[in-house]
Amino acid sequence: MGLLSFIRKLLPGTSVPDSVDAVFVGLGNPGNYARTRHNVGFRVADALSQKLKFPVAGHFADSFFVSGVLDSDKRVLIAKPQTFMNSSGVAVEALVKRLKIPLGMTMVIVDDINLPLGVIRARRGGSHGGHNGLKSIIEYVGSDFPRLRIGVGPAPEGRDLKEFVLGEFSSEEEEVLNQVITKSVVASIHFLTEGIDAVMNKFNN
Repeated sequence: MGLLSFIRKLLPGTSVPDSVDAVFVGLGNPGNYARTRHNVGFRVADALSQKLKFPVAGHFADSFFVSGVLDSDKRVLIAKPQTFMNSSGVAVEALVKRLKIPLGMTMVIVDDINLPLGVIRARRGGSHGGHNGLKSIIEYVGSDFPRLRIGVGPAPEGRDLKEFVLGEFSSEEEEVLNQVITKSVVASIHFLTEGIDAVMNKFNN
């Protein structure tokens, strides 16, 4: 169970900060989906939380979050919506409105079956590309938010896509994924310090 999964029990009444400089939203499904391909966004959010060791943790509206200050400069919040993937936009809209954060500083971390496992891609904005979590967010707040897409594909020919994304990684795939998660954490911190263009130039391969 990830770090953010304990928050409601540990600190049920913690308030969301008044404002932040950047938000990371890892997408996934709550419940018994932790090791599935569709929950890669949650896993990166957990790893980023563990790396930054932010002191404040709680829940707001439909998200668990941790928050803190990076290098005494950037105020950051990391969130995991608990709405289930297809309604991610409900949670993201609540966070954006409450924090008054520009969409350009709201990074969504998401799985992508169109990218092979081991590859990550950063984008400034764009379409949902068939991903229901991104589709929901775009419906609620628009498409002008950066996203970090984590490759989990390709799906085997003839395999049902829903079954594939809700399936778990093999032990061999987990070894690759652990490296990808580490890389994604580095890319996320780079976004904080250098911006989305720098992330795209450095990490899109």
